[in-house]
Amino acid sequence: MILQSGSTVGIIGGGPGGASCAIKLKKEARKLGKEIRVVLFEGKNFDTHYNQCLGILSPPILPLIERELDITFPREIIKQEISGYRLYSSGEEVLLFGDDILGPTYAVRRVNFDKFLLDCVRKEGIDVVQSRVTGVEFGNTQGRDDVRIYSEGRYLRADMVVGAFGLDEGMLSVFEESTAGKHGYIRPIRFLKTIITKFHPEKGFIKKKLGSIIYVLLFPPLIPNIEFASIAPKGDHIAVNIAGKNITSEDMDSLLDLPEVRRLLPGFKREDLHYYSGKFPTCPAKNPYGDRYVMVGDATGWIRPFKGKGINTAIFTGLKAAETIIHYGISKRALENYTSNCKELADDFIYGLVVRYMTKLACRTGLFKVLMLMAQIDPQMYDAFYNAVSGQDSYKNIIRSTMSKRLTKRIGLEMMKQLPKFKILPTR
Repeated sequence: MILQSGSTVGIIGGGPGGASCAIKLKKEARKLGKEIRVVLFEGKNFDTHYNQCLGILSPPILPLIERELDITFPREIIKQEISGYRLYSSGEEVLLFGDDILGPTYAVRRVNFDKFLLDCVRKEGIDVVQSRVTGVEFGNTQGRDDVRIYSEGRYLRADMVVGAFGLDEGMLSVFEESTAGKHGYIRPIRFLKTIITKFHPEKGFIKKKLGSIIYVLLFPPLIPNIEFASIAPKGDHIAVNIAGKNITSEDMDSLLDLPEVRRLLPGFKREDLHYYSGKFPTCPAKNPYGDRYVMVGDATGWIRPFKGKGINTAIFTGLKAAETIIHYGISKRALENYTSNCKELADDFIYGLVVRYMTKLACRTGLFKVLMLMAQIDPQMYDAFYNAVSGQDSYKNIIRSTMSKRLTKRIGLEMMKQLPKFKILPTR
């Protein structure tokens, strides 16, 4: 089943994954002399609504966008370039800088970034329907298979549908029901909750207090529900984010009361703060593709643990889905090439889970304090920490870099020194 001129692809979701997929579909089809119809559904108005996330673009996202989509990224969207990270954990801290071989990290205002990509979608002649999708059916009329997409403002019959709706509960249920069966789509069953708040300090405050550094707290012992928290400078405001399986707004309250966090923020009245909640997957979905459908972004579950490179993953999977659809087809068998093209991403997810589990265990046993101390004096461990926090390298390579005989021996020696101080903390 190969798309031909006149074929129609429906995309549900106009964030980075859906937008990049839409643009790539049109461009790849034109290279082959085909003119396909792409219709993108997005229920949000990005002038007033947007996805709540830190809005951090990790390398090499900008070259990827400009090369693969043939668009020029406007530098005015960038709020601030990030130069490093300060990591707090197990009573220690380490300031992390790197060579940034893949390029710099940028903080952007997410609403502007999403709006820019959606404007590029429209410039490609793609029909953008500002309407929420309410249902999807896989039908057959007079021997012709198709996908039927219902929305609050448009009904569409398409040859193929792309799910780029993140972890939207309604759409996850729609796809699970419409593809139900032995090989149907099943959403990621585990996830971490997130809560974000923002501060708008006076001019000069951010430069003085944070500079261009993102502050990261890993498993803060006084707030056991939090796996990690970050305080990120974004030009004219500061974004604070927490993540954990069972976090609530009270955990954000507690974080903002920590002395090491308070000193990074302007004075505030708690009743004036606005909190925004979300979540991200910590396990992969089952059957993220099948006959005439494919998932991209968070709906695949292929997100880097500790929520690194979420926007990158959305764009990368959107691009690979488009390439697979155009060059291989829209059957389940053809779409197996999609996971092959995303193999490095999917494989690294497994290594990331190992790192997440080992980090939790190390924090409980006191080993992470040893690793933090080593990162302060050992270049190899320092680089491993930087690459893990910044996303400059894969978890697979990070694990390999820390398994050298020299480093393993040194970790053992440092553990022996700290052994009398080890104390196993309660399971989170």
